[in-house]
This record gives sequence, structure tokens and C-alpha cells, in this order.
Amino acid sequence: MTSEHGKIKKLENDFTKRREIEMSQNQAVTMLSNRRKKRALMIIGIFSLFVIAFAVQIVRAKVNYADVNVQITRQEKKYQHQKAISKVLHAEVAQLNDKSYVEKIIRDRYYYTKPGETVYSFPNQAPKDVNDDDAE
Repeated sequence: MTSEHGKIKKLENDFTKRREIEMSQNQAVTMLSNRRKKRALMIIGIFSLFVIAFAVQIVRAKVNYADVNVQITRQEKKYQHQKAISKVLHAEVAQLNDKSYVEKIIRDRYYYTKPGETVYSFPNQAPKDVNDDDAE
């Protein structure tokens, strides 16, 4: 009976020694368990941060990929439109190389006549103005 806390005395026998050893071992196990829990939570937290960061990157990449696909589609439509316009313009150039077509345009638009010809205009047919095609 060595230590005293007020009027309570501690017995010094095998049971109390074993009990103290068990309690100190339980305390050590509890501390170790708490440390392991803290480590596990820390590792899970760090892993979660990495997963979230990679998920954000993946989502951003998919959004950028979708935007690029939309831009590609728009540009392909513009290209097809420009290709059609180019085809029409090439056809017009080919027609302008034909003398009879050019003569017809000059006669219709600019009211040119050959020597000795007379031009008649009908009231229900309005003549084309010289600047009509330029406005188109």
C-alpha cells in the first residue's frame, strides 16, 4: 500500500499489477488506433482532393472538346457555304468569257444597240436598272 489519494490506498498485489499493465496496454492500443484513424483520414482526404482535381480536369477537357467540335461544325458549314459561292462565281466567270452572254448583258443592262436597231419598251415590263445587280 504505497500511494495514497486522500483516504484511498492502492493495493500492491498481482491483480492490481496485471490490471495496470492491461490498462497501459489498452491505452497504448487506443493511442495507436487513434493515430491510425487520423492517418487514414488524412490519406483519404488527400486522395479525395486528387480525385476531385482530376475530375475537374476531365470535365474541363470534355467541355473544351465539345466546344471545339461545335467550332469545327460551324467552320465546316462556313466552308461549304463559301465553296458553293465560289462555284457560282466560277460559273459566272465562265459565262462572262462567252461573247454572246456578255452581249446580252450589255444590251439588257446598259441599253446598247447595234447600228440600225431600234429598242422598244413595253409598259408591263420595267427595264432593269444598271445598279440592280450591284445591290445584290
